[in-house]
Amino acid sequence: MSNFFKPLFRFVPVSGLATFVDFGTSYLVLHYLSFSYAWSTIVGNVAGGIIGFVLSRLWVFQDSKTEKSQWQLMKYILVSMGSSVMNTLGVLGLSKIITADYLIIRALVGTFVFVVYSYGLNRLFVFNAKNHEKISI
Repeated sequence: MSNFFKPLFRFVPVSGLATFVDFGTSYLVLHYLSFSYAWSTIVGNVAGGIIGFVLSRLWVFQDSKTEKSQWQLMKYILVSMGSSVMNTLGVLGLSKIITADYLIIRALVGTFVFVVYSYGLNRLFVFNAKNHEKISI
């Protein structure tokens, strides 16, 4: 198996947990604080992003012993902002096209953004690919 895909087996459950936090927070903010779809999505993305960064650094890419945590955090925030923008615009756009529950729309858009964008950029840009040969599954 290529070194590009080895961390994927750890990234998937971490992303699943981060997504659960993201969606749960979005749902609570939408239904209990009466925020808009857009703001609910943004707040959920931030909550999930915090979980995603910490667990990716500590477990997925096993890169917690380096001195570059601030640089990684800045790059992670850039990638997360792109993801948040894509998720927010995707939710707004898809909700205009189809009539479905908010969480179904979020799941469809979130899955697309994960597959097309998140893993590759986190693997190659945020957490330096040179360090990943040591990862065991």
